[in-house]
Amino acid sequence: MAQAGADEVTPNLCTYGILIGSCCCAGRLDLGFAALGNVIKKGFRVDAIAFTPLLKGLCADKRTSDAMDIVLRRMTQLGCIPNVFSYNILLKGLCDENRSQEAFELLQMMPDDGGDCPPDVVSYTTVINGFFKEGDLDKAYGTYHEMLDRGILPNVVTYSSIIAALCKAQAMDKAMEVLTSMVKNGVMPNCRTYNSIVHGYCSSGQPKEAIGFLKKMHSDGVEPDVVTYNSLMDYLCKNGRCTEARKIFDSMTKRGLKPEITTYGTLLQGYATKGALVEMHGLLDLMVRNGIHPNHYVFNILICAYAKQGKVDQAMLVFSKMRQQGLNPNAVTYGAVIGILCKSGRVKDAMLYFEQMIDEGLSPGNIVYNSLIHGLCTCNKWERAEELILEMLDRGICLNTIFFNSIIDSHCKEGRVIESEKLFELMVRIGVKPNVITYNTLIDGCCLAGKMDEATKLLASMFSVGMKPDCVTYNTLINGYCKISRMDEAMKLLSGMVSVGLKPNTVTYSTLINGYCKISRMEDALVLFKEMESSGVSPDIITYNIILQGLFQTRRTAAAKELYVRITESGMQLELWTYNIILHGLCKNNLTDEALRMFQNLCLTDLQLETRTFNIMIGALLKCGRMDEAKDLFAALSANGLVPDVRTYSLMAENLIEQGLLEELDDLFLSMEENGCTANSRMLNSIVRKLLQRGDITRAGTYLFMIDEKHFSLEASTASLFLDLLSGGKYQEYHRFLPEKYKSFIESLSC
Repeated sequence: MAQAGADEVTPNLCTYGILIGSCCCAGRLDLGFAALGNVIKKGFRVDAIAFTPLLKGLCADKRTSDAMDIVLRRMTQLGCIPNVFSYNILLKGLCDENRSQEAFELLQMMPDDGGDCPPDVVSYTTVINGFFKEGDLDKAYGTYHEMLDRGILPNVVTYSSIIAALCKAQAMDKAMEVLTSMVKNGVMPNCRTYNSIVHGYCSSGQPKEAIGFLKKMHSDGVEPDVVTYNSLMDYLCKNGRCTEARKIFDSMTKRGLKPEITTYGTLLQGYATKGALVEMHGLLDLMVRNGIHPNHYVFNILICAYAKQGKVDQAMLVFSKMRQQGLNPNAVTYGAVIGILCKSGRVKDAMLYFEQMIDEGLSPGNIVYNSLIHGLCTCNKWERAEELILEMLDRGICLNTIFFNSIIDSHCKEGRVIESEKLFELMVRIGVKPNVITYNTLIDGCCLAGKMDEATKLLASMFSVGMKPDCVTYNTLINGYCKISRMDEAMKLLSGMVSVGLKPNTVTYSTLINGYCKISRMEDALVLFKEMESSGVSPDIITYNIILQGLFQTRRTAAAKELYVRITESGMQLELWTYNIILHGLCKNNLTDEALRMFQNLCLTDLQLETRTFNIMIGALLKCGRMDEAKDLFAALSANGLVPDVRTYSLMAENLIEQGLLEELDDLFLSMEENGCTANSRMLNSIVRKLLQRGDITRAGTYLFMIDEKHFSLEASTASLFLDLLSGGKYQEYHRFLPEKYKSFIESLSC
């Protein structure tokens, strides 16, 4: 030890540099600055490198202003010239503190500070990223162009960062412009660059372009990774295109990429949302076979999928399996389970899981309480619901207007107005102030239940507590009165609305006009339409659709056609629904040729037709006896990417019976089932009636068996015709062709 003390080694600048760096890494900036002080006292010439760890430490502690003071003042005083690294640390610190404009100003100072440290690619990249992070795309893009003007060539990090930010902002044109510049300057995009573009196109609803870039990656020699495929699958699944997402998944595995649990979760969520439980389970089995075990997220998807379809037992089985695999349910899991139990009326079980959740140290959120309170109210356990609400208050959970509005709204939509009113009273009693939305929700509930007097009293109550109704309040009440054809009361509300300083809007006028059209008071409707325009309220396509329908229903076809011309001349974009109204109106008024010409012109446009459009024309042609043209349209459905629905088949079937083409009827029915279209009660009843009218009891019996097998009921008109024909004994010999329950019934009538 004595020998070691005799051979003391004097620390040099390098030693102190290591010491300063170590102190800063340990978060002891005070010791770092003390070490720097020793360096200066001992007369060492300090360079910019010695300050680097101190500057980083200050910026990491959000003390960028102190770091700036060192760089811009103290370093110069000590005869130390800051280098580009010093400035880059400051730029990053400022941007991390959302002070990108100050960073930009510092960037401008760098070439003129008297030193030899102009900004480099890192300097500009840092500031550009800062602007993007703060959402200032214009300044970020402007800084990028300034960088190019100064001859500083961006690197792959700069380009990728800019492209990623532009894609995130869905500014795809600018992103592609930067990509083109990147390739032109000899900087090759990497997988991250392509992933940003794929994600950007997906976010902006352009999946074709996204898939195009996936192919471009292959041709450019850049292998897509799991992130690339996940982006595409996520977009497709969220838009209900699970079949396409599965193809992407399969192509991913064929290329040797192993899907992550996130990949499986994305596709499972897509299947769950769509209700495709078979496909969901198939994918889950594949996931387990590939050695990936479900996590909380996957189990929650499964439980929610079953909950959505009301499959309580299956949901609870998944919940049990989750525990068996060593996973404790989280708040989301409990929320889903409690929600499904409440919806199925098993509120007692839901309360047990609620208590279990609390025992496990999990905090129930508003969604859980909302489910329980709603369930308790539905089961008429109002006192327990009230206790739960008071319990929430004791737990310090903020019960605000939004919380109560949500529960009141769900009850109103289910027609439980009494429960909604009780919740409203409790809300007031515990000091939560109702707002306009609360009153509007209750008014809407009363209107839906046909309790217009109570709805009107709520309007009066609003005024009494000093709350001003809004347009939604009046529109809701007006709609309620229009639905029950009490137009005088509806018009009084229009006057009342104006008297309190509210301007009726398009919804107000459209609702009133629709009310008059429903009871064929077209003159009143048109007067109101003129008033609407003179008041400066612009009709929308819904308003025009209402009037067109009203004019056609009252056989004022000339006026309807004039209005159609006026709409098209105004430049308003017509939807298919409007064309359907016009086609149906023309056909109903025996103007089938005009309708057919319009339909043929529609087929030549880019407008995506629907099966209903074809049904209108098929029905009209069959009514006119133009069977061959109707058959041609029926065949043309597939050429337009459409499939016949139950209405299409019904129209064709009824006509075949009228024509006596009964074998063709059976063939049509068979092809219908092969195409996956299932006959409904209305179609089967119609076929039975048509066959009974022809006296074909045998064939009618076949379709009666189908009604019986599907547990449908005979419509009153079918039953009446059936009894008239068979109860008199005229068709006694055909009784054996009928389902058993009809035989015994008819026999009892004929006795």
